[in-house]
Amino acid sequence: MNRSNSQGSRRTFLKNAGLGAAAIGLAAAAEAKDKKIQGFDETNAGKLRNKAWRAVSDRKIRVGIVGYGVCRFGAAFGFQNHPNVTVAAVSDLFPDRCANLAKACRCAKTYPSLEEMVKDDSIEAIFLATDAPSHARHAMLCMNRGKHVACAVPAVFGSLADAEKLYETVKKTGRKYMMFETSAYRADNYAMRTAYNAGAFGKLIYSEGQYYHYFATPLASYKKWRTGPPPLWYPTHSTAYYVAVTGGSFTHVSCQGFRGKIAQFQPDANRYKNPFDSEIALFKTSEGGASRMSVCKGMRGSHGETGRIHGELGHMVGTTFQPSSGRKKLPDLSKPKLPDGMPAGGHGGSHGYLTEEFVTALLLKREPLIDIAWSLNMTVPGVVAHQSALKDGELLKVPQYASPVEKAKA
Repeated sequence: MNRSNSQGSRRTFLKNAGLGAAAIGLAAAAEAKDKKIQGFDETNAGKLRNKAWRAVSDRKIRVGIVGYGVCRFGAAFGFQNHPNVTVAAVSDLFPDRCANLAKACRCAKTYPSLEEMVKDDSIEAIFLATDAPSHARHAMLCMNRGKHVACAVPAVFGSLADAEKLYETVKKTGRKYMMFETSAYRADNYAMRTAYNAGAFGKLIYSEGQYYHYFATPLASYKKWRTGPPPLWYPTHSTAYYVAVTGGSFTHVSCQGFRGKIAQFQPDANRYKNPFDSEIALFKTSEGGASRMSVCKGMRGSHGETGRIHGELGHMVGTTFQPSSGRKKLPDLSKPKLPDGMPAGGHGGSHGYLTEEFVTALLLKREPLIDIAWSLNMTVPGVVAHQSALKDGELLKVPQYASPVEKAKA
């Protein structure tokens, strides 16, 4: 995983770490190979349309990719397979990981750090697959150097101040920013959004998003960032089942946290002093409805990223629309095809679609679907929800973010 420090400290770290860094990298790779990482094996993209993919341009965007940790996210989203992309360079702090990322992306150019990569003026956009606590800082570094940014989730990690800074950086620089939230391109979420935009639901009265991800012991991570964090600091797999369906936001929240017995979620066992292994939040939405969004790490044997929505005119669980009365004619709710040779990828066949949306937005010079407003409106509510849980469910206001420029519904 990449992080932002001074160039000197990075070089010193790598020099002093020597073979130790390589050993850590090999150990992490071995762990990733041996331990099933939930979600990556969900490669069914759902029902696809018959119409073949067509390029909107013959231009190739030069993309840099940063980060190849335990999850190997740097290569997981298929930039190297998109016909409108040239992977111009890759980077990871650990030399062995950097070499493996270069091989996976079929790229000859490598940089020892993100700080070095952003100096390359030939790179137009950077995909950040770095550690979650560094996402906002890394994104701002890239945009301030003139790069468009695609970023793994979440947009910020527990910091409302970072959210404000990130939002202002997008406005100031005019660079495109897109958070790669996988739930937004799962078959059910895509169908819900398409039906909602067609007016099938009216306003949503109630919605749910659930993210269950149990690990008795945490995955390896840089500075143990994955050890015991507040569950709703990583909320977007759940909150996408409202924000990525409607384009709306959450205005208020009351949240309850569950104090279990898992070792990493004891307040003296993690860097966050977090006591909760699961958090369940009730939000008021910008439409005047309610949403229950949960992230649960303590439910043994459970895994899933799912949701449901109930509107004035109908409801949906999965990809089947159920009208309340009569039947409204709907558009095709199936997903479009991807370019030939580009896999849909994991997390419900969403990876390739996120990359396709980001690349298309850059080619057409429009805002991506999951722009800075959607990204923060999915992320920030979880930060505030954790504050509510620490206050035994006190009702708190959630900051609101509007798209800097108007964008078409997709």
